[in-house]
Amino acid sequence: MAYENGNLSYNQDAHRQRIVNWINATGGTSSAFDVTTKGILHSALHGQYWRLIDPQGKPTGVMGWWPSRACTFLENHDTGSTQGHWPFPRDKLGQGYAYILTHPGTPVLFYDHLYEFGMRDVLTELIEARRRAGIHCRSSVKIYHANNEGYVARVGDTLVMKLGHFNWNPSKENQLDGSWQKFIDKGSDYQIWLRQ
Repeated sequence: MAYENGNLSYNQDAHRQRIVNWINATGGTSSAFDVTTKGILHSALHGQYWRLIDPQGKPTGVMGWWPSRACTFLENHDTGSTQGHWPFPRDKLGQGYAYILTHPGTPVLFYDHLYEFGMRDVLTELIEARRRAGIHCRSSVKIYHANNEGYVARVGDTLVMKLGHFNWNPSKENQLDGSWQKFIDKGSDYQIWLRQ
């Protein structure tokens, strides 16, 4: 990841390009951990949601460039668990999983979170939202808001998600047609709506 004066740089294109180059070197037959998205989420979920959109309006990380080859994750045995080299902020795990489980790519759940952190019910609910909405590794993403207060995106045609504490719902968005029903409501952490 690129840093300026000890802070994460907004532009992480060089980092994700290195991952895309590695995938290209396999002839496009392999996927790779989307370390760029993990790193950006570390900062974004602390009131810097603007980091979740790149200058082209796409998600940051490999998922914004080659989502079908992006294995999105928050932790694995190298970063979390007993290793603790780059653990994901514990108080942001729900938001982090809400993001990767509602966006394209192939989300990876960390065993410890599922079985040892008491997140089984939360993760099961998010997986069900992904299943009902038909989200897959190539789903489209339209980002409506990404600022200090929060993040809003439509993924595919049937799911809208919000991260953060600002007051928003689908009826406030002129570009969202149809009828939307709230499926998950975790208050200021995250909310998910499915098209009826």
